[in-house]
Amino acid sequence: MKNLRGLACSGILFFFLAGCTTQLTPADRDLMNQAIDSANGAAVSAEKAETSALSADRAANRAEAAAAKAENAAARAEAAASRAAQEAAAAEESALKAQKAFEMGLRK
Repeated sequence: MKNLRGLACSGILFFFLAGCTTQLTPADRDLMNQAIDSANGAAVSAEKAETSALSADRAANRAEAAAAKAENAAARAEAAASRAAQEAAAAEESALKAQKAFEMGLRK
């Protein structure tokens, strides 16, 4: 973007200095004005593209952070499911022991 501005400024300066030594024809002046307008339009487009790129970069960073949070939440959910399975197995084992103790108590 800075290079484009520098190029546009150089071109304008060149035409300005050339205009100091010779008079431009109306056709040449129109061409020069078109070139200046094109350079200005290109500079504006470059600024818009840079702004869009920055917005896209920020959006990508937010998406990356959200993905990291989702991955962390999934890992926590997996750990909770594992603990729940272990607790269910322990509860089942305790129930079997209680049933066995009850049956032993009935036999006596």
